[in-house]
Amino acid sequence: PPPTSPACLPARGPCWLLRLWACSPLGPVCSMGIMMTLLSAAGSPYLRLRPTSQGAWAVETAVVSCALRDRASGSRLTVDLFSTVHLASGEYYAGIKDACTARYERVLFEMIADGSCFERGADGARRLVRPLQASDQQRVLAAQYGLTAQMDALDLCGDPFVHSDMLSAELGEAASSLATGGPLLDRAAEALGGLVRGASAPGTGAAARVPLRLAAWALPAPELLLLLDDWIASGGASPAPALRPIARAALRGDFAAARSLALAQTLAQGDRSQGRTVAGEMVRQRNARAVEEVGRAAAAGCSRVALLFGALHMRDMRQLLARRFDLEAASISEWRTAWLIGSTPSGE
Repeated sequence: PPPTSPACLPARGPCWLLRLWACSPLGPVCSMGIMMTLLSAAGSPYLRLRPTSQGAWAVETAVVSCALRDRASGSRLTVDLFSTVHLASGEYYAGIKDACTARYERVLFEMIADGSCFERGADGARRLVRPLQASDQQRVLAAQYGLTAQMDALDLCGDPFVHSDMLSAELGEAASSLATGGPLLDRAAEALGGLVRGASAPGTGAAARVPLRLAAWALPAPELLLLLDDWIASGGASPAPALRPIARAALRGDFAAARSLALAQTLAQGDRSQGRTVAGEMVRQRNARAVEEVGRAAAAGCSRVALLFGALHMRDMRQLLARRFDLEAASISEWRTAWLIGSTPSGE
């Protein structure tokens, strides 16, 4: 078992040998294995990778129902955090479209696009004027996994769909704060410092690891050595439930299944890696815009609203809703299957 205090690990000879071995040509292979181990079972509460009774794996997204009370008016409304992934099966997106049109008075969706793609209605809400299509890069990526890009499968034109995201120009202006300071620059500086220092706390051997971590940037894949170093300093992480089936799929030559499992597990863990990053800051700014739209929907008298956003948005989105409204209750109302990995009978 790992020691009680990870601080003793960096001082051990074998760990330094393992770090040096990671600099060798075999290092990336070792580090990729460690990367999958780091994807522990404690992933996102809004996206999961579940083994089915038929030996397949289901990638599932959650719908979390939040009962809210508007502090200003006292009115109550239900806001469903309708988590999505941007690559999935066509049936998954068809089910989302049917559920959204049947259940909600207003569906607030994410989309980074030019302002010319939208128009303001009489109610002040911004809606798509025409369906948009996925980029060539998105289609190529989807094809690699045998999936469909969301932009090609989910038509968000017309009621009840309302755009509640930043426009591409607004997102560019927010990103430009990197050059002039502000929260993005602060986050970037913190992230850079973390890359140099590593995962262990100050005074526990981190300083001795700095030269090796700086030297890692001379390698073709520095992030792999940094990942391995952080894992050693942490005392080891709980293995992901998908690690064994990934290895089995790779050993039997089913690399498509192995890659799909790795993609799904990475998505399930993703929202835990954005807390203090530039990407995380951009997510928070976009989420703040969405919660503003929830307030407008409440003011318009809507009692059933959905936030149709990627699963990585939802942890912060729920926190913002709890600040803006009184959160009286929250629970997972359903899990929706984005895609299945491995063959399974139709009855599953």
